[in-house]
Parts: sequence; structure tokens; C-alpha cells
Amino acid sequence: MKQHYFLILKVFITYCLLDGNFVFAQAETDSINTNPYIEKFDDYFSARLSLSNGFQSFDVHDRNSNLRFKITPNQQIRSTATFMFRFIEIDLGYTPTFLKFNKDDDIKGKTKNFTFGTRFYLKKWMQNLQYMSTKGYYVEGRRLGLDDNVFFSDLKVVKIGGSTSYVFNPNYSFRATYTQNEWQKKSAGSFVPSVNYYYTKISNNDNSADHNIDIAAGPAYYYNLILYGHFLISAGVYGGVGYNSITTKYNDGTPSEKSSGISWQAQYRAAVGYNYNQFYTGANINFNSFYYNSGPGTKLADQQHYFEFYIGYRLPVTQKIVKEFNEVIDIRKK
Repeated sequence: MKQHYFLILKVFITYCLLDGNFVFAQAETDSINTNPYIEKFDDYFSARLSLSNGFQSFDVHDRNSNLRFKITPNQQIRSTATFMFRFIEIDLGYTPTFLKFNKDDDIKGKTKNFTFGTRFYLKKWMQNLQYMSTKGYYVEGRRLGLDDNVFFSDLKVVKIGGSTSYVFNPNYSFRATYTQNEWQKKSAGSFVPSVNYYYTKISNNDNSADHNIDIAAGPAYYYNLILYGHFLISAGVYGGVGYNSITTKYNDGTPSEKSSGISWQAQYRAAVGYNYNQFYTGANINFNSFYYNSGPGTKLADQQHYFEFYIGYRLPVTQKIVKEFNEVIDIRKK
């Protein structure tokens, strides 16, 4: 697979996206570290290096023939350097040759993959946004009774969406499990209801394309277990029910085909972390799946998989920079 480079720049200044007064209230609240359950690092600059593998696959079950198989891309390992200060985050992605472990294009085909995601927090609200584009899939031949894998080199899947969640317990920190720009000092859990919404376009270089819309809502519960003050073990599960709509559009004038129905969503998350003074490290595993009927006698599971390992270090920011940063916020507040 050809070596590729990608650069993702996320400078996420919250007051440019949302109502100023609401955001600055959050900034002021965040600067006061009074919660005995959560330690904040507002006056630290954080640098983090991570290795990750994220991909989307489809589990297909034809109930008429009892045939089951998975359509999946050739997985890729990525490395990303992240720099964070308060609500500003910059990600620089680069995958060197020695990290390209999946040198098996002749067996699993070539895959081109691009992902972009971000999340931000407003008091008890958490917003997640995601874009994923993948081209090049395959099916294991043994699943179909064949000797060789079946390639779908032109199969392209574009997914756009996200989730909006509300964290009931102010003593629970989601940031401690993801970026560690906060640390959970004492064990805590929270009920976290969420609404998930995604648009997916599936095309295969022919005269048609499928346009899928998934919306689901449901409860979730997450818990951070702290051991010896420095070790974190986190786990959570979400279950939702919602609506799925599939529209197949043709380029040759054939009328569009539509189907809709109830969908089910399941999401599992697990994380481990270590924090000692300014050094931190950890790993995250996420699995998200929508289940629905894609046609008569056919069940489909639209799945997202994500794994990340990271290591990072925090550097204290000089009081001069902190003061200037706060002055900028005060000016915007006025």
C-alpha cells in the first residue's frame, strides 16, 4: 500500500461555534478547580502521541440462505500527534512506513481511509462529531465457500454524524478516559442518555447509490474506577432504539427505492489509563453498531470499530501566557 500522509488541523475555539455567554460561563467554571473528584489541567500545555486503528464494517445475514459474511476494509494503523491547551486542540497525523503493518494488499485488497472527529464539552453536555470515508473492501472467501477473498475495490462508504449526550453526575469525567486533560481522582460513574444520528452513503462505481439515515436514542452508563490514585479502568455500555431509512437512487432514470423501519443501536466503550504528575498514558476501545433490516430476509449490522493507544506529557504554561489568554476571553465576553 502506498505511503500516505494526512494532516488534520483542529483549532476548536468554542466561542466561535456556540453562544458566547454560555461558553464563557463554562470557561470561568472550568478555571476553578474545586471538585474533589476531578483534577483539571487548565494551565498546562499537553502533547500526546497516539497509535490508532478505526474502521467501518458490515455484517450481513441472509436469512433465506442462512449465509453470514462480513464486508470489511483492509485495516490501517495511524499515528497522530496532538497538542492541547484548554479548549484548543491541534492534531497532526502521519503514518511512517515502519508502522504500516498491513502489507497484505494482494490478500485483502487496497483500502483508502480518511477520518476526522472531534468532541467538546459544555458543562454537563458532550457533543461528538465524526466524518469517515473508506474505499476498498473485501469479503473472506471461506465465508462464501471460496478459496480466495472477494474484493470490492470500488465500494466506497462515507459516513457523517455524531452524538449529543448529557452527563448527570458532575463528579464523573469523560475527558479523563479520552484525552486526559482532566483526571478522575476518585471513582465515579454516571447515567448518560444520548442521541445518535448518522448519514451514510454507499456506492460501488455503478449507476446506483444507497443513502442511509440512522437516528437512535437511549440510556447509557459509564464508570471510572481509580486504583492507587494513578490507575484508571473505565467501562460503559449504551443501548438505543431508533429509526432507519434507506433510499437507493439510480443515475439511469430508474425510480428510487425506499425502505424504512426500526433500528437498534449498541455501543461499548472501555479504557485504561495511568497518570503520574505530568506524564500520562492509556488505551481506548470503542465499538458502535446499528442493526436493521436492509431488505426482505436480510439483516445488516453497520459497525464502527476504534482502538487507540497513547502516551503524553503536560508542560506548565507561564502565568504570562495564562493571563493573556484570560484577557482575550474577557474581551470576547464583553
